[in-house]
Amino acid sequence: MPFYQPPSFTAAANVGRTLAAEFPFATLITQQPDTPWLSHLLLLPDPHDPDCLLGHLAAANGHSAALLRAPSVAIFHGEHDYISPRWYVSPGMVPTWNYRVAHAHGQAEAVSGDELSALLTQLAARFEGADGWSPAQLPAAALAAMQRGIVGFRLRVSRWEVKEKLSQNRAPQDIAAVIAALQAGDAGQQQLAARMLAAAGG
Repeated sequence: MPFYQPPSFTAAANVGRTLAAEFPFATLITQQPDTPWLSHLLLLPDPHDPDCLLGHLAAANGHSAALLRAPSVAIFHGEHDYISPRWYVSPGMVPTWNYRVAHAHGQAEAVSGDELSALLTQLAARFEGADGWSPAQLPAAALAAMQRGIVGFRLRVSRWEVKEKLSQNRAPQDIAAVIAALQAGDAGQQQLAARMLAAAGG
């Protein structure tokens, strides 16, 4: 799957791993002979392997079988927002969109049994916290039934493509002006401003 990637916006694989961990809701695409499968799901880093992602799909979802037979790519979106030409110091600028994205290319393999139980526990702990709900609170029969209805998998990432479009191709005074405008905005804009500031060395 081709991906337009200007060198000034290219980021290292470790940036992609971090982005995926921070923003784990992904779009998973698996190419097929006629048309690709697409699913939207949570993918969490494997605590035992930084280049593996763990997830699950409903067994009734045809994608759960297709992804075990063909390569997939998981797309993670980080901070993003509109950039107005009014914010620049330099004249003649146009609107754009700043964003961070990571593409994780790899092959999925099935996860079952104790590994699937650990995957579900990890998922709950990420969002519930140490004292929140966990799958262990379900009756054994209910937990077993739930696991029969899903397909757990590990996506072994062979290649990361990471793009951080954060105005790196603009003059320093324009970057500073955009950051200042975003800092005065909503929470999402402020998060993007913080990323831009870090990229600019601030």
